[in-house]
Amino acid sequence: MIAGIGVDLLDINRVSTLYDRYDTRFVTHLLTDRERVEFESTARKVHYLATRFSGKEAISKALGTGLRAPMTLHAVSILNDHVGKPHLVCSEDLSRLIEDHGIQRIHLSFSHEKHMLLSHAIAES
Repeated sequence: MIAGIGVDLLDINRVSTLYDRYDTRFVTHLLTDRERVEFESTARKVHYLATRFSGKEAISKALGTGLRAPMTLHAVSILNDHVGKPHLVCSEDLSRLIEDHGIQRIHLSFSHEKHMLLSHAIAES
């Protein structure tokens, strides 16, 4: 059963501007330690940052919390498996909230066209 749906639409140029202006500070603000490891090895840095920002926003909407504790930018890592599919690793506090709400899984998908990025999250109970 669907417990929540979250969608976020992002202009990738916004992220490019922030990355150009704040560089490492922006990366540290947005990414978890585990995400920064993937980020360092990717060639498409701005795209990686955009998917993480938009994905976390969509997840926060699917959970109904918005971006506030326990659903913060550092409470969830969006990582890629061997074929590029996103999977989530959540902090203890966020995992507890997810469990308390009876959510079994959060599905996350990205789609982009030119400079626009769409993130879609579905919380399944």
